Amino acid sequence: MSKKRILPLLLLLLLILTIALAACSQATPAEPKKLEPAAPTQAPTVVIHTPTPLPSTPTPDPNATPTPENLAPDFTAINLQTGKPISLSDYRGKIVFLNFWGSWCPPCRMEMPAFQEVYEEYGDQVVIIGVGVNDSEANLRGFVQEKGITYPIVWDRTSEVARKYRIRSLPTTYRIDQNGVMTGVAVGALTKEQLVKAIESMLGESGG
Repeated sequence: MSKKRILPLLLLLLLILTIALAACSQATPAEPKKLEPAAPTQAPTVVIHTPTPLPSTPTPDPNATPTPENLAPDFTAINLQTGKPISLSDYRGKIVFLNFWGSWCPPCRMEMPAFQEVYEEYGDQVVIIGVGVNDSEANLRGFVQEKGITYPIVWDRTSEVARKYRIRSLPTTYRIDQNGVMTGVAVGALTKEQLVKAIESMLGESGG
């Protein structure tokens, strides 16, 4: 074969080899990308207004002499129904249920009719005091009027009373005996049956 024919063939082979090498380099697989976790399609559920128990404290002896440790902290506030100031110490000699609540709180609204019935049935033996917390005066007044609540309702505007009683959730109710001693606390809504049982037990202890 003449040199004139060999030279074009060599050039053609060299061109084919160059194209093949370029194609192989392009076919090299790229480094795989890392998969990122998919974003959640729904925000996590948030539970609100879940009652949180207060720190446990020993139940005081109802027959014990009142001391600063078991005596209910006194306070003075304006009765929204009468516009006059009342103090917890005004009701010494009576059973008192001190109920911390808010008009925005469904369990609070649910239990208030039971408090009203007990207040009406036991007359001068039992006093209910509702303490409005984290609420506006207008909302408290409106709810009280709408539901016909007649027991004293006060507005804890600065949360001073709530701090004295270490309130962490609503509703929270303290049971205070005739000597002004705290004998129990309930976190969550109460029924009329529970209130009556507590009252009868305290009246029986006092001989009333």
